[in-house]
Amino acid sequence: ALVDIGCGSGRLASALRGREGLSYLGLDVSPELLATAKARCGRADWRFEQVAGPVIPAPSASQDMVCAFSVFTHIPEAESLAYLKEARRVLKPGGAVVFSFLDPTAAAHRAHIRHPLIEAVATRLFWAPNVATRQDDVRRWAEAAGLQVRHLAGPERLGQSFAVLA
Repeated sequence: ALVDIGCGSGRLASALRGREGLSYLGLDVSPELLATAKARCGRADWRFEQVAGPVIPAPSASQDMVCAFSVFTHIPEAESLAYLKEARRVLKPGGAVVFSFLDPTAAAHRAHIRHPLIEAVATRLFWAPNVATRQDDVRRWAEAAGLQVRHLAGPERLGQSFAVLA
């Protein structure tokens, strides 16, 4: 059972659509992207739901994995932490949270992290600037959410930084 926070147009759902027996819940704020994701993956047994904030509409201890790829990069830290707390609530024992983030200590990420002046203008225009997250931030978030860091990886291999929490 997998929850895909910020599933967008279904990139992960499309990649996993051939997996028989996989329960999938895709969440996003955009009804248009959810419709695209649902059509793109072609799985009538999978759920796609619109959410307005950091909520995972799943029972406690019901999911094996919660993913958030290119999500925490675009929302305030408080919302990222709220999602991690929700992820902990819905995870089965032994489950994991996997997410990507932009690390300002990684040279490959610096071009994608906005300058404070650009962030101020972007906020006034209701555009979500990219948020930088250090590995120490991930450790702090994990502790605050009652999770443990299992793995942190920089962008060297896949171009993004990733965290695995359990």
